[in-house]
Amino acid sequence: MSTQDPVGLALAGIGAGTTTGASVMTAGVFAVRFMQASGNASAEVGGSIISATLFAGIVAAVLSAWIVTAPIADIWRRGVTAGISVLGAALLAIGATVADQLTGVIGVGTYGAVLVVAAAVTHRAARRLGHT
Repeated sequence: MSTQDPVGLALAGIGAGTTTGASVMTAGVFAVRFMQASGNASAEVGGSIISATLFAGIVAAVLSAWIVTAPIADIWRRGVTAGISVLGAALLAIGATVADQLTGVIGVGTYGAVLVVAAAVTHRAARRLGHT
C-alpha cells in the first residue's frame, strides 16, 4: 500500500511520534513532581521513574511514528521518521522541565495535557493522510 502524499504522511508521523513520546516522558516528570509535592518520593524512586518513562517515551515515539507511516513502502524512510521522532520527543520533554521551573507540578500537568491533545491531533492527521 502506498500513499499519495508520502512527505505529508512522514511529517505527520514525525509529529505523532514526537508528541506521543514526549507525553510519556512528561508523565514521568509529573509523577515524580507529584510524589515530591506530597512528600512520598525518594531520590532513588524518582530516578527510577524518570529512567523508566524516558525509555518508554523513546519506545512510544519510535512505535508511533513507525505504525502511522505504514503506508510508506520504503522501510528506511519509515525508520528515519521514527528516529527523528525520538529526537523531537526528547526536545519537547525538555519543555516539562521549563514548565516545572516556571509553574511547578500544575504547569507540568498542563504541559502534559497539551502534549496528549497534540498527539491525538497528529495521529488523526497521519491516519487521514495514510488513507488517501
